[in-house]
Amino acid sequence: MRKVIVQEFVTIDGFAAGQQDELDFMPQEFSTGTKNSIENNQLAFIKTIDTMILGRNTYRMFEAYWPNSTERIAPGLNALARYVVSETLEQAAWGDLKPASIIKKDADKEISKLKSQAGKDIVIWGSLALTQSLFNSDVIDEYQFIVCPAVLSKGRKLFTDDRKLFKLNLLETKTFDDGCVLLRYSR
Repeated sequence: MRKVIVQEFVTIDGFAAGQQDELDFMPQEFSTGTKNSIENNQLAFIKTIDTMILGRNTYRMFEAYWPNSTERIAPGLNALARYVVSETLEQAAWGDLKPASIIKKDADKEISKLKSQAGKDIVIWGSLALTQSLFNSDVIDEYQFIVCPAVLSKGRKLFTDDRKLFKLNLLETKTFDDGCVLLRYSR
């Protein structure tokens, strides 16, 4: 069965976005010109997935950037099957490429159906509200946190303060040249 992987950039103090959803804590350049860059990690990661799932807000950010991006990661990212979880969107264009499919309700059940289909793994990028809505289901198999060397002090956390104990099993750690650290955990 395919795995669902949440991949989230976070600050040292656990924030995944600023108070206005800004992401200025993330590295501005993913390529450091070395083998040990976030860009190379992401290029390798994209080879292991064939589907991405986004919440409405993350979809809007991705759709505004990736279909016309010239970054090395763009062709692989744009080739992925795309799903957007939204009760309000009627369509989800992706530039001149095939539009994303929309999941309107029962995201956990629909994602479980995708997991049972043949294929590579599935990623949820960003999408805080979507990820938080899936915590109590068994749909998420792995968490990948890319911890950025920044402190926000205020903002939006992936794990909210009302969250019950949530234990994870460490799979891998990896340090990048820009000071970011990948922490991979399974449920």
